[in-house]
This record gives sequence, C-alpha cells and structure tokens, in this order.
Amino acid sequence: MISIVGWCDQVRGESQQEILIFTSVDTFKNISGDVPNIDDSYIQPAVDVLYSYSGEKFRFLAEYFLSNRESELERMKAGWKTGDNTMLWFGRFHSTAKYWTTEYHHGQFLQTSITRPGVEAWEDDSGPMPSHITGLSIAHESFRPNEAAINYSFSVGLGPEFVGQELVPFDLLDPGSGNDVSYNYRMAYRPNVLSLNQFGLLAAWNEINVVSESNPELANLDHIRQITIGLFVDWNWDKWRLLSSFIYFNNDMQFVDAPRKDEFVSGYVQAEYRAAKDWTIFGRTENGFNEDMSPYLRILPSFIAHRNMIGVRWDFASFQGFTVEIADNRAQGEGSTHIDFREVRIQWSAVFP
Repeated sequence: MISIVGWCDQVRGESQQEILIFTSVDTFKNISGDVPNIDDSYIQPAVDVLYSYSGEKFRFLAEYFLSNRESELERMKAGWKTGDNTMLWFGRFHSTAKYWTTEYHHGQFLQTSITRPGVEAWEDDSGPMPSHITGLSIAHESFRPNEAAINYSFSVGLGPEFVGQELVPFDLLDPGSGNDVSYNYRMAYRPNVLSLNQFGLLAAWNEINVVSESNPELANLDHIRQITIGLFVDWNWDKWRLLSSFIYFNNDMQFVDAPRKDEFVSGYVQAEYRAAKDWTIFGRTENGFNEDMSPYLRILPSFIAHRNMIGVRWDFASFQGFTVEIADNRAQGEGSTHIDFREVRIQWSAVFP
C-alpha cells in the first residue's frame, strides 16, 4: 500500500515535486427494500488530485476532490521546517483530532475498506465533528533512547458551521464570516520508530455556529460548544492489523431559551487479515454509548451510529484495488426513529502514476 503520511519528512536537501491522482468508482445497493431517506442504489466515480512540493525547508501541498456529487478544494497548506523534527503549517488541512482522517485523507485507494467509520465521516457525509480546519498547525516528533518516538500535533483555526443537516467547513474558494474557532490535539506513541504501530490520545475543542434558519430542527439553536476526547490504536502483527478509535463527545447546545447538555461515546474496531499476498479480508463493528438518544445526533439524521461490516479486497496490477463490502447499518434518523438497512458496496480504486 502507498502511504502519503509523513511525506514531508522523507525528503532531505534537494527539492521534489509530485502529483498523485487517486481514482475510484463506487457502487452502492440498498438490499433492504424501500427505506426512507436511503438511496436505492447509485454509482459514484471520483478523482482526487494531490500535488506536493518539498524543499530543504519549505513544503507545499494541495488536494482537489471531484465526483459526480461534489467538487471541493480539500486541502491547501504551506509549511516550514523549523527544526530537525518540527513542521509548521498554515492553510486548510485535516483535523489532527481524527486518526482515520489523517491516516488516509481523501485517497480512497489508501484505505482497505470502502466505507469510513461513522465517527470518522467527512462533514458532508454527516460526520459529527470537524474534519477540515483552516489556520495554523504544528507537528513535532520526539525520539526516545529506546528507539521509540512520540509525535505531537496541535492546530488552531476556523472550523465548520452547522447548516441544514450537516457541518459545513470554511471554504477557501468561497469564504464566509460565520465560522468559529477550533482547537485540535493529538499525541501518538510508537514503540519502534521504524514501525507503523502506534497508539495515542486525541482531543478537540470546537465552537460551532449554527445557521438556525436553514432547518426547522435548528430553530432557536444558536451555537454548539463541542469538546471531544478520544483514544486510538493502529497495530500490525504477522498477517493481522487492528485499527480502532473511540471518542467521547460533550456537546453544549446553546438554545435561545435554555442550554442543553449532550454526552455520548462513539467508536469502531476494524480487523484486517492478509490472507494472501494480494488478498485482504476485513471487518468492522461500530457502536457507542448513549448515542441513540443524543440531541446532537438527532440533527445529523444520516449519521451511521451502528454498523457491522465484512469485506474482501484484491490488490492487482500496479496500485489498483477491487473491494466488496456487505454491511448491516443503523442511521440515526430523525427524532427517536432510527433507520435500519443493509447494503452491498463494490469499488475499484487506483493511484497514478
């Protein structure tokens, strides 16, 4: 598998430019019949173009995503290497408080599964917390005497607004004035600096302005103060890989008449088994605590609160993958009514050149 994580630390001295083109075609079929607010089927082709420049000190990265459903400048950031193991970035980037997001970004080929966990979903896919931040971030890696390493990441910037039934991040191409501040933090420990195995802590403080006139369900809701604290682990041994994260949410929903407190936990466990050189079998379960009656998640009716999924992936040719997933899902729904449905997904993904 290709990984662009840490690309900025791989170049020393000479400048380097690179363009990666991630392509995918996703097919979806609802096999539960006529289910309210759930598509019967669809096909989604997508292209994600990633450009990176790396010099002795200066770094630059831009990413644009295009599909038949959306077109968006996902990331654009400039960085400066301030020390041997420290990078300072300015621009639009992915929140460090979400592990899956910063591990796989938008390159569908990079992740084994087709779907992302509900708690890791993008804002426009009913993600419950910000994925895109526009501002300043700093990343530092500290090496330990026992060949271990600790990575620290902190960012501050403009987060999303809540509009309609989703979070809407700050748009560099169409900036508005309703976005408020977001603070994000991650600490990761790697027992061996040469290994990808790691575990760590995630945290965020998000001030989210609400466009109350965009949805009757948002009437009299002016602002949301969201605090999240989470743990993650990404561990490989022999032919197995375990990927998991659980996040505690504390939402202070500031209605005009009276504030409303909301707390819940949401997370996932994904296991992968390399059955052969080019074949991977995987499965994921997503669950939580107190999320079914969450007032905050009620205004995110498409949020996948529960999912049990199995799948298989075949990697073939040069950096191409064919993946099949079957899942039993529960979307949050409106009010106290949840939406249960089963689905089948098939995907071709690749990266060029």
